[in-house]
Amino acid sequence: MKLIDNILYLEFSELVICGVSENTLWKAKERNSSSWHMINDPADKRRVLIGYEKLKDAYKELVKARFGNPHEYIAKEPIRKMVTRDQEAERFFLAHRYGDNKSLPVEHVKKYTTAASWLNMLVKANSDKKEIKKQLNLSIDQFYIHVMEMFKTDGVDLPTNYAKLLAKRRDYEATGYGSLVDWRFGNKNAAKIDDEVTESLLLELLSNPNQYDDVYIGMKYNEWAIANQHETITSATVGIWRRKLEYLIIAARQGRAAYYDKYSVQVKGFRPTAPLLMVESDDNFLDLLFLDIEDKTQHKYYHKYKAIVVTDSYNDYVLGYAYAENITTELVRAAYLNAMYHIRELTGNWYVPHEVKTDRWALSELQPFYSAFANYYPTPVGSKKRGYLEQFFSSAIWENALKAGANNYTGNNLTAKNRGVNIEELELSKKNRPTLDEGRVQVENFFHRLRLETGKNGKSKQDEWLEAFAATAESRKKTITDEQFLLYFGVQHRPRNGKQIKITNGGVEPQIQGVQYGFTVPPALYLTNVGKPVSIIYDPYDMSRVLVTDFASLRFTATAQRLQPRAMADYQPGDRRLLNAILAEKMDDNEKVAAAAEKRKAILRKNNVDPENMLQGGAMVKELKQAAELAYHPTIVDRDSYNPLDQM
Repeated sequence: MKLIDNILYLEFSELVICGVSENTLWKAKERNSSSWHMINDPADKRRVLIGYEKLKDAYKELVKARFGNPHEYIAKEPIRKMVTRDQEAERFFLAHRYGDNKSLPVEHVKKYTTAASWLNMLVKANSDKKEIKKQLNLSIDQFYIHVMEMFKTDGVDLPTNYAKLLAKRRDYEATGYGSLVDWRFGNKNAAKIDDEVTESLLLELLSNPNQYDDVYIGMKYNEWAIANQHETITSATVGIWRRKLEYLIIAARQGRAAYYDKYSVQVKGFRPTAPLLMVESDDNFLDLLFLDIEDKTQHKYYHKYKAIVVTDSYNDYVLGYAYAENITTELVRAAYLNAMYHIRELTGNWYVPHEVKTDRWALSELQPFYSAFANYYPTPVGSKKRGYLEQFFSSAIWENALKAGANNYTGNNLTAKNRGVNIEELELSKKNRPTLDEGRVQVENFFHRLRLETGKNGKSKQDEWLEAFAATAESRKKTITDEQFLLYFGVQHRPRNGKQIKITNGGVEPQIQGVQYGFTVPPALYLTNVGKPVSIIYDPYDMSRVLVTDFASLRFTATAQRLQPRAMADYQPGDRRLLNAILAEKMDDNEKVAAAAEKRKAILRKNNVDPENMLQGGAMVKELKQAAELAYHPTIVDRDSYNPLDQM
């Protein structure tokens, strides 16, 4: 939606989302209908804007059903765009443990991460109220009213009462992510930095250019706090303050360059200034024809691979790809999985992009996937200029790499004159085309050329990407843990027989793609979870570990079991040490069970409860039992050591 000369306009895509037919809109545009108010977008003449006030009542109702009052919505949408997903918050909540080494349920991780992202925006807005008025033309009171209304409509788990929301924001500023965790999950309100003096001291300690670690800062702060009758803090609290107020201390701590690199506003309209700031993905029908020997029809010579390609918009470098004869959502996920492995191959670590751009294909299914690891904003319907990937598909670099040494290149689906290939010769050589299986080598070589062939500047795209990545400050690189990698990009195993996998005394033993696997359960989680049904999330490229979860309180990474040799002659270096560790774990489990049994018996003895007697015929308090025995055997002196069998 846009407001131009005090007239409210809707974008073409927005009306389509509301349920208005594209055909209806295009016909109205073509005949220049007087019953519609249509103009070209002043910011982009290729896009059509439709005036709201002149819409039929039926169309207005569709708009209201989707967006509510459009005049109110246009004031709120810029606020939503101010909220950036906090990856660090998600990592914090994924790592949070409570009780008997339990993890937060994934839905709570998402809920808390969303709340943290909104609170980050409110903290920033509070520090610069003039900017809110300048950007949104709203008073700070109006701003908060809109925000609280969006909490209700968007399902954000934050107070919708003004006073309570301000208190929540102040608590969050002081104690960080931990303040959002529900008391049921082990939140124990951490010590607070609760006045100007304590806050100023902590930030000055953190601003030191020697970049002391959180433990040392906490130790020095606590020395002062004890001497001046203030609450002490933990190193975790120091870390929370360091991360959340980094924009205030980074210039002193790391230098002005680091501040400008991470927090200085970038000019819009240029390519991303560093790798992984924005990646794009799209499908492409590769212009190579293959022979399918299994196809008995006349189309056997005309098979094509369709690829999902993931590129870095920094320089159109191909990060990942996957291809098949048909596009599926699984193929999209496979392309991003391929990209993650290539990134790790180049950098030695898992890094995710800041932002992802795609078309709208299968968006209802794929948007949660994209949004899980990066900022994602849906592309408007009909938009063809969302980024750089489509231009790359039609570039000379792409076409030359595709046609190199290929007798099966078909051009780029234009006219025969402009295809850049002799169609008659192509048809004559159709029986010599590679098969689909042979074609995989050709496709792999194509992507290899895109990455490594030298350009006009004497460098390959891979060289350009690596140099830029090495020069990028660590503060701009978004690393993820192996657990996050499996959570984002792993494949959930769904047993064919419909039965759930359970944790047993043999570990976790799923059969995946016809192969039997065995994974080890960490000793700290084994006894309390044996017998529990779980789901397996695996990495098709690396089956040495999987993510095991019940999607509630249990989530851990399990590593592949190492089989122990039965014959002594088969032992290799390290086998005995591993066996000893396994035996020690078994003994530790046995001791835990025995200790628990003894503890139960001690508690019952202390409270004069005899479970064995209850099972034999009824509960009897110990003193009553002994009194009865003494009455029957008045000569008994030591009642505790008396055994009726001695009389037999």
